[in-house]
Amino acid sequence: MPDVDKDTKTEEATPKRVRDSKKKGQIAKSNDLNAAISFLVFTMGLLTLSQYLFSNGLAYMRNSLKIGYTINVNMENMNSLFTNGVFHYFMLVLPFALIAVVVGIVSNLIQTGFLFTSETIKPDFSRINPIKGFKNIFSKKAFVTLLKNLMKLILVFYLTFKNLEESGKQILNSGSIGTEKIFLFIMSFIRELSISIGVIMLIIALVDYVFQKFDHKKNLRMSKQEIKDEYKEMEGNPQIKSARQQRQRQLAMGRMMDDIATATVVVTNPTHIAVAIRYDGEKDNAPIVVAKGADYIALKIKEKAKEGKIPIVENKPLARAMYKRVEIGDFIPMDLYKAVAEILAIVYQMQKKNKYKI
Repeated sequence: MPDVDKDTKTEEATPKRVRDSKKKGQIAKSNDLNAAISFLVFTMGLLTLSQYLFSNGLAYMRNSLKIGYTINVNMENMNSLFTNGVFHYFMLVLPFALIAVVVGIVSNLIQTGFLFTSETIKPDFSRINPIKGFKNIFSKKAFVTLLKNLMKLILVFYLTFKNLEESGKQILNSGSIGTEKIFLFIMSFIRELSISIGVIMLIIALVDYVFQKFDHKKNLRMSKQEIKDEYKEMEGNPQIKSARQQRQRQLAMGRMMDDIATATVVVTNPTHIAVAIRYDGEKDNAPIVVAKGADYIALKIKEKAKEGKIPIVENKPLARAMYKRVEIGDFIPMDLYKAVAEILAIVYQMQKKNKYKI
């Protein structure tokens, strides 16, 4: 995309843009972070039990040498001994490798969540476009990846050289000590080197993860025109429009049910229609409809009125007239004043006598 277009993408991505990107498998993720954590776990596990592995391996070697005296030395027997040895060491190391794999999977899930999409495995011929591929080689992302790999390589060489330099004399003098101590010394050297490399890899991976998050967020940015187009598209989408209207109805219904608590009386027809009226002589210029509904909603209005001990009065013509003609929040029309006044008079009389028709 031209730079001019990129310059216009100044707005943060909308929730829909983020969701669509995630569905396509386009998420911020650092593969280096998975590799660094797996490497550290595998190394720590392997080195923690290094003495056990050495003792076990040494016992196996001694046993193999003893067997060597009792069998004919030929290619078949040597192959058998070698195969058994490799299998033996493989089985010793396998648990640590499996743990490292599991840790790698878990760290990947932490970054991406339980994301499964078929978009990433669909054939995309634009990926084999030579012109696009050539541009990708010299892209900013490719440069960052190259720089990151070079940094890791230089640091690994530096740490290895530094550890060898510090331990060189001890390694050269190790010929005068026993085999077991030589092994333990070498394992100690490898442990320090591996942990240093692992920590450096983890630091680089964390920096890479932050960069990937920033870069992904930047790539999702939208222009003002794109946001307008998306909004128009959503407005025209029947499903989204229906869901929004449903949500609005639910919110309106919730507010209406809350307003019933302020009603002075509920007028019914008596089963299918219910209209809640509020009138406060000090605040209201005229009676106001605070809630109305038919069938199920009428039933809920009456239930709310009973809970709030609001009088319920039956008047079929008035209930039907208000339900058809008056919207929620509107004043009662003047031609219904007389009928409403009669209802309110009944309510006031009931309140004086402290009796309610519920």
